[in-house]
Amino acid sequence: MTSQYNDRFRSFSKRVEKGIMIGIVVCAIVLTIGEVLIQYAPARLVLIETERLEGVSREP
Repeated sequence: MTSQYNDRFRSFSKRVEKGIMIGIVVCAIVLTIGEVLIQYAPARLVLIETERLEGVSREP
């Protein structure tokens, strides 16, 4: 019974580890793409609200 538990735990932990690694890679890719996008002015205007509001007073 212990051997079966260990085998099942190993297979479960391998799946969890693979999911975590995929998540880390996806987050790194999304972060890199986001950083590249904010280098371009048209994308920066869409992605960053303060870029549009910079130098504009809310009160007249």
